[in-house]
Formats: sequence, structure tokens, C-alpha cells
Amino acid sequence: MSDLDKVLDHLVAGDEDKAKETFHNMLVQQSRDEWNKLQPQDTPQDQPVAEAVDKNKLKAWYDKYSKYESNNYSNLVWGMIKAWTDTGILTDAYEENEWAAVVDKFGQDKADEMEIDEVMKYMPITKAMHDEIEEMFGTIGKDGEDTLEMVYQMLKSMGIEF
Repeated sequence: MSDLDKVLDHLVAGDEDKAKETFHNMLVQQSRDEWNKLQPQDTPQDQPVAEAVDKNKLKAWYDKYSKYESNNYSNLVWGMIKAWTDTGILTDAYEENEWAAVVDKFGQDKADEMEIDEVMKYMPITKAMHDEIEEMFGTIGKDGEDTLEMVYQMLKSMGIEF
């Protein structure tokens, strides 16, 4: 389903805010794609996005979420970075108390089998952290490793060490 179809579906459903958000995200991604096409071939494709990210906004994101503990790390931001760049264990990127509540509600086996989109419905802190970083860098999906490695390098360049 195209983004435009999603916008129309949201409008038909009467969810104007969700339609606006989807439309905005669609335009932002198109702008990034066009920007990247204009870059010389020897420039890494993620560089224009990294340069466009407001470091103050990234620092505010870090400050907001680093005070929480991840399921396996003492810092939720570090857990998210490790999940995507090293361990591959998505629960590393989950806020520890939220994940414990999901496990209590569904049981360990069912919780472990849940898709990330389903489990995020029960984890508002974790979901907000993911949504905010995606707003800055674009969707964290199959290229999440590259995106979060870039986040890590940017945080390091700002003097933030894990």
C-alpha cells in the first residue's frame, strides 16, 4: 500500500491527524530521496541525512531516553543502538519495566513471539523513543544497523560515551 493510499485511508476513517502525519512523513522521505540523488556518487548516502539532523535535537532525544534502563543495558539509548548494530536482540531496545509488563501480561513465550509493531502498543516510552529517532533519520528497518551506527557516531562526536 502506498503512502498516499494510507493518507486516503486515514481521511476516510476520519483520522485527520494520522493522515497529516503520514503525509508529512511521505514528503520528508521524498525530500531526502531527492537530496540524496543530488549528492556526488562518492559521498555516502547517509551523509546528507546526518548533516541535516539538528544535533541539539539529537542531544535532547538522548537526554530524554538515556535515563531509562533497557531490558539488557543500563541505558535505553545504548540498548537500542546495540540491538540494531550488534546483538540483533530487539528486547535490548525495550524499556525494562515496559518489557516486564508485556511478559507479565502475555507470558514469556507469547511475548517473545510478538512482532515489534504489536509489542510497541504496550510500551509507550520505547515506542516514543523509536518514533522520535525515525522522525530525525527516517525509518529504522532493514537499514537500521547503518542508521543507528550513524546515531552512535554522532553522539560520540558530541562527547557522549557509553
